[in-house]
Amino acid sequence: MKKLFFIGLATFALTTASLTSCSKYEEGPNLALSSKTSRLTGSWLLTAQTTNGAADQLTGLTQTMNIAKDGTYSVSINYSYMGFTYTNDLSGTWAFSDDKTQLITTIDGQTGTETNTIVRLASKELKIKSVNGTETVIQTFTAQ
Repeated sequence: MKKLFFIGLATFALTTASLTSCSKYEEGPNLALSSKTSRLTGSWLLTAQTTNGAADQLTGLTQTMNIAKDGTYSVSINYSYMGFTYTNDLSGTWAFSDDKTQLITTIDGQTGTETNTIVRLASKELKIKSVNGTETVIQTFTAQ
């Protein structure tokens, strides 16, 4: 009986250790039943943003990102400033890096790509990090 208990305990310990160490992303999830592509595709709304660790004010700003399985995406940015509303609509293509830890985007009509590190990729939450010189921006999106 004791032997069976220790075998069960060892199996549980190994399973727990392997599940906590298999995430590619800084904030997980540790285990996902759906593929990275299926978790990424869909409509996303920007709900939070930090710059160098400080929360950015998003009042008057709405950013929606639509990512399709066919490798295309679109972004709609609406913001209000001094009583006027402005809209920027962009479209392009996206791809994962080889190890699927980064999201690489190209905007139609522009040369070059933008590479963002994926901090979290869950079915209802996406966090991406971009670094430009000394500025680190983390954007949190919620599935729509």
